Amino acid sequence: MQIKAHFEQINTMTKEEIKSSKTGLRFNKGKLRWSLMNYKAMEPMIRVLMMGAEKYDDHNWKKGLDKVEILECLQRHLAALMDGELYDKESGLPHIGHIMCNAMFYSYFMEDEKVPHHIPLQ
Repeated sequence: MQIKAHFEQINTMTKEEIKSSKTGLRFNKGKLRWSLMNYKAMEPMIRVLMMGAEKYDDHNWKKGLDKVEILECLQRHLAALMDGELYDKESGLPHIGHIMCNAMFYSYFMEDEKVPHHIPLQ
């Protein structure tokens, strides 16, 4: 889909217009705008990932996690945060970092349908 948007943008200019442009051209329509992200806000997630790498191994989570368990972990941390608990008692790290990690894990495994749900989501 992104490739199609890219070619549609290119197709709006003739070859002569492209060649005669006085500035360099970039056809970025439809591409991700990473500048919209706040990288500092990702630090709690990175800290949780670092703790996990120390406890298990680098990228251990990529070996496969049950999607329902990911959502259950996310929900536990969300419930604790909503109850006013900012830091996880086990890790000492912010619940928001655990929430972010679990959301990332789930997103990652949504692309990999080989990792099953063990119970149906309703």
